[in-house]
Amino acid sequence: MRQLLFFISLILFSAGYSFPQSSTELFSSGMNSYTSMDYVEAIVYFEKFFEKHSEIDEINSTAKYYCAESYYKLGESQAAIERYEFLCNNFRWSAFRDAALYKLGLLYLEVGKFDKSRSRFNILINDYPKSEYANEALYWIGETYLQEDKSDEAVNVLEEAIIQKQSNKYLDYSIYSLAYVFEKKSDYKKAVYYYDQILSFHKTSSFAPISQFRIGYCYFKLKEYHSAIIELKNPILQSLESKILSEVKYILASSYYKLGEFLEAENLFREFILEYPDADLIRDAKYGLGWTLFQQEKFNDAFEIFNALSMESDSIGIYSFYWKAESKRYAHREQEAAAIFNDFLKTYPNSSLINEAKLKIGGIYFASNKINDSENLLEELKHSENKLTQAKALVILGELNLKNQKYDEAKRNFYSAYNLIEYLSSTRSAAMLGLGISLFHLKQYNESIKILIDLEKEDNNYASDKVNYYIAENYYAKGNFSDAIKRYNKVNKSNRTLANLSIYGKAYSYFNLKDYENAVIAFSEFINQNYTDDKASDAKLRLADSHYGNKNYKAASKIYKEIFLSGGDVAKNPYVQYQYAQALYKGGNSSEAISQFRILQSTFPESEYADKSMFIIGWIFFQNGSYSEAINSYRALMNMYPNSELNPIAYCSIGDAFFNQSKYDSAIVNYQKVLKLYPNSDNVFDAVNGMLYSHLAQNRDKDAIELVDNFVLKNPNRSFSDELFFKKAEIYYNQSAYEEAKSSYSDFITRFPRSELIPSAHYWIGKCAQSLGKLEDAVISFNNVIDNFPQSDLASAAVIEIGNIYNHQKQFDLAIANLEKGSAKLKNSPQLAEILFIKATSYANKGEIEKAYQTFDEIVQYHGESIFADKSKFEIGLIEYSAKRYDNAVLYLSSISQSRTDEIGAKAQYYLGMTLFEQSKTTEAISAFVRTRTVYQQYIEWVSRSTLMLGDCYKKLKDTDKAKQFYQEVLAKHRSDELGKTAQKKLRELE
Repeated sequence: MRQLLFFISLILFSAGYSFPQSSTELFSSGMNSYTSMDYVEAIVYFEKFFEKHSEIDEINSTAKYYCAESYYKLGESQAAIERYEFLCNNFRWSAFRDAALYKLGLLYLEVGKFDKSRSRFNILINDYPKSEYANEALYWIGETYLQEDKSDEAVNVLEEAIIQKQSNKYLDYSIYSLAYVFEKKSDYKKAVYYYDQILSFHKTSSFAPISQFRIGYCYFKLKEYHSAIIELKNPILQSLESKILSEVKYILASSYYKLGEFLEAENLFREFILEYPDADLIRDAKYGLGWTLFQQEKFNDAFEIFNALSMESDSIGIYSFYWKAESKRYAHREQEAAAIFNDFLKTYPNSSLINEAKLKIGGIYFASNKINDSENLLEELKHSENKLTQAKALVILGELNLKNQKYDEAKRNFYSAYNLIEYLSSTRSAAMLGLGISLFHLKQYNESIKILIDLEKEDNNYASDKVNYYIAENYYAKGNFSDAIKRYNKVNKSNRTLANLSIYGKAYSYFNLKDYENAVIAFSEFINQNYTDDKASDAKLRLADSHYGNKNYKAASKIYKEIFLSGGDVAKNPYVQYQYAQALYKGGNSSEAISQFRILQSTFPESEYADKSMFIIGWIFFQNGSYSEAINSYRALMNMYPNSELNPIAYCSIGDAFFNQSKYDSAIVNYQKVLKLYPNSDNVFDAVNGMLYSHLAQNRDKDAIELVDNFVLKNPNRSFSDELFFKKAEIYYNQSAYEEAKSSYSDFITRFPRSELIPSAHYWIGKCAQSLGKLEDAVISFNNVIDNFPQSDLASAAVIEIGNIYNHQKQFDLAIANLEKGSAKLKNSPQLAEILFIKATSYANKGEIEKAYQTFDEIVQYHGESIFADKSKFEIGLIEYSAKRYDNAVLYLSSISQSRTDEIGAKAQYYLGMTLFEQSKTTEAISAFVRTRTVYQQYIEWVSRSTLMLGDCYKKLKDTDKAKQFYQEVLAKHRSDELGKTAQKKLRELE
């Protein structure tokens, strides 16, 4: 610059001898030289002009501007600045002042004087708002802020520049700069928006290709990798320079990596390495290649890449050193990995990865059973200043504790790790899983379920199969088998080990739920997939048990026999032979079952199934009616196993066998042995009952009653004494000795005030009073049941009895009142429909047909599953028939006759015929009456009534012979009753 200024000065010095002296000529020559782009000569003329022309006028300002422009064109920034400043400060009215201010702003920007640059641009904008340079000035102000990293200020100015788009020839610059500002601010969505403005509205701009790239980059930063790939594959990018193209390929490869498309990423990283060997990102690309190989489990290839990168000690080299060790570890070359990790510790003792390396060494020692070395290293790391390192060490220690079944220590270590890491991470998740497993083994099932479900909520994808499996195991241990099954079903079949264990657990869950059908499916699946597994034999046994539980005794006996003949450990279990024999018996093969039970008793005489086998032999004989053989078998049981818990039942069974042979005294003798030898046995009640019925069978009612009185007197606190004493009253009632029965029921209430049979006693007192004709007393007793024991099954029966009593007395209002009271009190009773039906018939008997109709309809609407719904439909049909609303009658009556084949259906079919007959639909009536005769043959009354009406139908059709035939048929079957008399009368009328 100094040489150029010196050269200009030299020219000026000699100009006085060679240039014209007129100022006008000097100005004109200067302009000509400027126009000819001879800027040095132009400067000489203009400077000479200034010496001759000092007036502050338009020509002077013009000369100043173009002189400054000439310096600007020659790159003489400082000289240009001085002359622009002079013009701006001294020629405020000049037409060139706005242009001069604009150039000053640009020059100050170039030399890094950003405040001065903004000052000149702002003067331009304020003084010349309509200048062609005003909006461009806004853009350049934004650029000054960008240069100073003042993003917010840059955004404000650039947004204003974009608003003035019509007069801003740098609009694409403004948009691109604004997008770039947002990108630097990490507001990638806004950046994409403005970059896209370039592509949409300024397609020919030089910024279009680079904007395309920046959009792809922003999508990458937004983790929208699919979108990044689409943008980075646009052909427009091929016009970019090589350096940027290398970045395009690197980010494209990285996007595929992030999407898990590792092979595509590998290919792109390899292309990058071949095409851009000298690029700034070459080591990054190689590191990315190493990772893609690692993710594809090409651990040896990954090692080669990481190893080569680790030769340098930059950050990539340090990380590569660590990951080449990891590559060896994942390739199951743990000792080589440990050696590299140890080298890493020596080479980079201050690396941030040092604790990770120690953790990996500890894990390798743990896996190779170098327990002490592992514990020592992990105990050291447990006290690290880094919480994450502490937590990771605690997790591995916890896993070591689990392996050694030290569940309390495992729980402590996992819990400490869990508390150290409060944010979502794989380490926290591992700690939660380990804690859940530890709690399960410590039988703290609720706590285990809670922590595992918390893990599921926090990190749904972490070890989900193991999480589901242990939640299922917890539910199973708690006996919550349904929830266990749901969790077992969530374990992925691709996880073979856990999937098989889940099938096994699920099978047992179904088994424990007695869902034997699904248990069969699950045990079969487990056996098919794990035939050689240690659990296969047990699963096969449970499969047989499931078939047995499902009453598929043939399949069960087949599998039991297979197990029994296999000779394995399970076959030596007497349970197998016991179940085999049971399956044979249940399957109808009694003789073979008896043989197997005998073999079991002789083979395993000391087992818990030996006495059971002998008892069941007696039971089989008993069920087959071979009572003598049954008696002998039971006696053999008692002789061989005098201390068996089954002996009281055996004596009762002998008594039952004698009872069935009508040898009642022998039966009593054996029942008495239960009372004598086993007075505290649960079978005492059966024995006393057997003696009671033995006396009754011989018409020794007094002996039966005496037996009850004596037993209850001696055993007033036995759990069944009330039930036995109640039978005494039943004996009297069955003998029609109602006074004695009533007295006995009353005595029962006094003796056993807390018995569950108290409501029954009050009810039967009412029945006794009813049978004695003491209807008021009966009503009082029945009301006692209703008022004091509304939850009793007999409360509804008591309401019905009261209704029937009052209806029988034709006291319909009282009947209705009590039935309404009862129905209101017993809304949930299964007999409510019957109560309402009796109320409806009470209304009908009273002549209140409309209320009867409404009540019958209520039953139909709200108790459709009850038989009383159809009975009500029939009654409604009769009401409609009586009122001659025949269409409605047909609707109700045909509905019943088509759906029922009992007497209700027979009556409905008959009255359907009557409805048709009264409408003179004689042919249809004949069909209806014929259907009664064919479908309801067992209901003689309705068949005969229909036959009688068939005679009337044919009489109406003037077919006298057929009419006689049907009347004679009725007369033959009913000579002495009203139907017969009616038939005889009709025959006479035909003569």
